[in-house]
Amino acid sequence: MPLTPSRIARLDHIAPRLRALFAAIAMVTLAGVATSPASAQFGGRGGFAQAFQPDIMQRDVTLMTSSLGLEEWQRPIVEALLQDYMSNFNTGVEALKDRMKVASEDAGKIAKSNGGDAVLEKIMAPLNSWRTEKAQMLDKFMSDLKSQLGPQQLERWPSFERALRRERLLPDGDLSGESVDLFAVLTRMQLTPAEQDAVKQPLAAYELMLDEALVTRTSSMAVLDRELSDAMTSMNYERGADIQDKVMVVRIGVRSANDAGIELLAAALGDRGDEFRTRALEAGYPDVFRPHPVMILMQQAYALPSLSPEQTSQIDALMTEFGTACREANMKIYEAVRVDQPKAPRKRVQAAADRKSGAAGSAPNTPQGANSTDPVVKARVERETMGAPFRDRLLAILTDEQKAELPGGVKVESAEAQKPDSDSPDTPKGRRAAKVAVESEAPVAGTTGKGRDQRALGDSKRSGSKSQAEPAAKPE
Repeated sequence: MPLTPSRIARLDHIAPRLRALFAAIAMVTLAGVATSPASAQFGGRGGFAQAFQPDIMQRDVTLMTSSLGLEEWQRPIVEALLQDYMSNFNTGVEALKDRMKVASEDAGKIAKSNGGDAVLEKIMAPLNSWRTEKAQMLDKFMSDLKSQLGPQQLERWPSFERALRRERLLPDGDLSGESVDLFAVLTRMQLTPAEQDAVKQPLAAYELMLDEALVTRTSSMAVLDRELSDAMTSMNYERGADIQDKVMVVRIGVRSANDAGIELLAAALGDRGDEFRTRALEAGYPDVFRPHPVMILMQQAYALPSLSPEQTSQIDALMTEFGTACREANMKIYEAVRVDQPKAPRKRVQAAADRKSGAAGSAPNTPQGANSTDPVVKARVERETMGAPFRDRLLAILTDEQKAELPGGVKVESAEAQKPDSDSPDTPKGRRAAKVAVESEAPVAGTTGKGRDQRALGDSKRSGSKSQAEPAAKPE
């Protein structure tokens, strides 16, 4: 789960209670009984941690104020409602902690008489009960808040509910592309008034699609989490795998809503549509659309003040060629990730079942030879290795003095020169290029050079201003 600022704030608030709760669970573990949450035991991530996160926090008052147009006299009332909610939430967490402590204290006796399944069932029972109680707390807060609103503010209520659900639920994705915030992507693009008008209608349509998908995911997982808990207590791995498949279906539903939103908004933005699509993919798939070390090296070389006009032209053409190759390689990884990720929970369930049965090759430290045929791994390896010939072509353009001028002051050698001789210890190939890329990525942002166009930033089609929150060297 991505650690967005909102999620960090929530986790910081409840960290002491989580530590106390996990300490109680650890006591059960020390008694010799496995107590992993159902989602972890059966290959995925369910709602265990979310059960200990408040649904409303102090910072949400800002969202209420802007979305509902709260008056000054209404803010103290909202603050009081929030304090009452947090008081009830904290009391509920403490009560749950106490109930689970009791379960941990009884774990030894239960394990001896009934086995580990009975302990798991005893621990999960108060957790499931708390989820229901927690949902009722949120319903009460929302009802009380709604009762304080005027007619015009009530007209804004559906939009506020959708915004609050996005804030709470969108970060809880498990798939790449599931948690991308297209509203934030648009904000970072700093749209003109005309562009804001152009996206207003498709943005409203996307908001409705996304909200429906988030509601479906939440309601479905509330049921599936309980079923997953039952599968865990009975150690029914096949049932657990089937449930994880159902979880993936609703997660893909949210990802699909984001996919549709990207295309709707890109079409509405006209000339900046490609820029928006690229930014959205980078935000949703950061492990896929990231700078290639060789492209960063090219950017650094292109900015050298000692380049001749002929060298500048040669590097410019090389960057364009390599940029096209990178985009094609990235799309192969993108497609592989989208197909493979939903299958991962079932694979982990099967691996857990194999370990329990002692199947050959199932030990955690067993070399995974199957990785060589994994489509994602294969696509990533192809992307990284394709840079070598481009790197050598770049270095052939530069003089030795210019190579030494590259940011970081690292001497860059060709791939041929990096081969160890018979009297030297083996050294990993390609490490120097990676080192240059890592150490020198930051200076690229401040480089002016010779009128560099967007290809020096890794995308020949990008235009427009950049947000400070974005990396200087944009992914291919």
